[in-house]
Amino acid sequence: MRERPKNINNMDVFLPGLRLNFSALSSGIKLSSFGSSLYNHSLTEDYKSFKVSYSVSESLNTTGFSRVLSGESFSGAEIPYAWIILRKEKEVAIQVVFDDDPQLKEVFGVIDFTKETILGTLVPRKGIETITIDPLFQPFGSVLMVVLAHYQDDVLVHASGVLEKGTGRLFTAVSGTGKSTMAGIWKNEGATLINDDRLWLHSVGGRWFMFNTPMPYYVQKPQMAPLNEIFLIRQSPENEITRLSGINAAMRFMANGIQHFYDKEMTGRHLDRILDIASQIPIYDCGFRPTQEIVEEIRGLRE
Repeated sequence: MRERPKNINNMDVFLPGLRLNFSALSSGIKLSSFGSSLYNHSLTEDYKSFKVSYSVSESLNTTGFSRVLSGESFSGAEIPYAWIILRKEKEVAIQVVFDDDPQLKEVFGVIDFTKETILGTLVPRKGIETITIDPLFQPFGSVLMVVLAHYQDDVLVHASGVLEKGTGRLFTAVSGTGKSTMAGIWKNEGATLINDDRLWLHSVGGRWFMFNTPMPYYVQKPQMAPLNEIFLIRQSPENEITRLSGINAAMRFMANGIQHFYDKEMTGRHLDRILDIASQIPIYDCGFRPTQEIVEEIRGLRE
């Protein structure tokens, strides 16, 4: 679904359990709502609010911050970049350095969890007078969502998710192993597609739900579904489904999470969440042939 982006200098974006109020403090920034355009209402009753502001500067001030984690875009990315997570006392910062972005050289966003603020500084390329961005522009928005999910004890996972007759099923695997294929099979059978790439798992009243998130290249309305079954999928000559248990189930599921850990406390809390999910939700190893037959076999697990 594509629509014309809306230019606006102040807007709310709702994520699971979170309200982000974005504003542009510099006249040289236009918030152009595209991937985030439909995330203007909360799917949960309770949420925490952060004020997020963007401003323009010719350079960045990272004084006092220490690097704790870093990464870079995948090989062959259209716009290569490197990302860094830094810390200073209770503040966490995200820095993105672009190789060849048409608008930006660098981004530096400081998250103050005590004040519930996020201050983003954008360094434009020479000659750029107006920067036009979605509030959760790639890749800053993606890294920010990971940090915020960890902050409120949630889980982000590489997965597709579908909802059928009140049952929410999550299919997770490494890239190129069949998440989108499996989602497409279920969609053809009448299921509602939550997302086919990334899911945010958030606990509501002690029960886990899966949510989609704003995507950088297309528009999708916000959706949620109960998390009833988890499948660790792989393509196979024959359909084969085996229920996993204990630490094996939890660790195999955890391996497909989006995990930017930068201290032991964060790692420990994340492990607790994974163990809680594994204690509540059945987890299956699932080899499948990409045909409608796998749908019938999975449905049969609940009979």
